[in-house]
Amino acid sequence: MNIYLDINETLLKKDGTPAIGIVEFLKYITDNHSVYWLTTHCRNGDNSYVLEYLQDKLPAESNDFLKKIIPTKWDTLKTSGIDFSQDFRWFDDYVMESERQVLKENNCEEKHILIDLKNNPKQLLSVIELI
Repeated sequence: MNIYLDINETLLKKDGTPAIGIVEFLKYITDNHSVYWLTTHCRNGDNSYVLEYLQDKLPAESNDFLKKIIPTKWDTLKTSGIDFSQDFRWFDDYVMESERQVLKENNCEEKHILIDLKNNPKQLLSVIELI
């Protein structure tokens, strides 16, 4: 299965610190799935900026897992970076209405996993069981 990841308020809390369980989450998804960045920090097919951005924000033990994550190319809508021909889950704290419509048109609305670290700080640990 393909996993698509946002960063801010998905892997990092609003204050920029790592979400609880970030290393376990990254290890699990990169060991068991094809994982792609779907974030404004990586939208041109080059992941060098996102790796630099996260370098001092995440624990050092997450670096090997981060390097396994594949960059995507997309423009206005993140959904243009999703391969709808493959099963996937998209982890993001927010989806625009136009992106939600694309998910609906592709019968994939349930594949977006809304991340809410403010109200569920351990959510990354619990979603491991969903995938």
